[in-house]
Amino acid sequence: MNDEEFLNKVLRNSHPAQSQIDSMLKLRDRIRRCINDSIGGHPSMFMAGSFKKNTWIKEYHDLDMFLIWEPNFGDIKKIFYQVEDALHLEWNKIIKKKVAWCLPYNKTFHVDIVPSVQDSHDPDYSYLYNSETEQYLRTSLNRHINEIEKYNRRDVIRLLKLWKFRKNVPISTFLLEIMVHLACWNITRTSLSIQLETCLEYIARNICDREYYDPANKQNIVTDNLTSREKKEIEQKAYQALNRTYWGEIFKKQR
Repeated sequence: MNDEEFLNKVLRNSHPAQSQIDSMLKLRDRIRRCINDSIGGHPSMFMAGSFKKNTWIKEYHDLDMFLIWEPNFGDIKKIFYQVEDALHLEWNKIIKKKVAWCLPYNKTFHVDIVPSVQDSHDPDYSYLYNSETEQYLRTSLNRHINEIEKYNRRDVIRLLKLWKFRKNVPISTFLLEIMVHLACWNITRTSLSIQLETCLEYIARNICDREYYDPANKQNIVTDNLTSREKKEIEQKAYQALNRTYWGEIFKKQR
């Protein structure tokens, strides 16, 4: 089996089962009903994250529920905490994240509920509440989805996500996607091994010294969420992957 055959086999084995998908969609509908009944306002709901982008892996996959209320419904900070109260009506364990509430489902799957209020001047954008800085964050879900469509590097993103989770690499999937697109902008799509090698080398050489921002908002510096120690760990693990003997080594679970 050559490198391409092996990497394609890894991809085939990484897809979630239909039963996982069905469970996820049932939970999505239950969450939506809970929030609609408790808060109202009939927010628009969009699927984001690995589900919408089609970059999920069965070992660890998530569903981002992006809820967008109309501009005149209310303040996003107030809505953010109303969503917490609504979720606690049905679930005991809710985890507060920077701009979302996380509902763990099992060891491999969770849902992030992201409340937002539409920008009154540009309906393509909306405002999130950053609970860590207590500031508003302007972004565009459509821009994020369009980035994935434009570059079409889903397979290499899936492989790198598998590396991330099995080797405990402290890089967010969002940052990983950004770096993949920049690393591969002029690289062939015909070879997974070339794309993967290119991305690992790019990550190793740039993660410690460069800033990367949200494509929908340059003021949102994504790498600011990483400590210097985390950046160094990402760099070291990328170099370890580059110094592998064979591709299978980078997908072995770290003990």
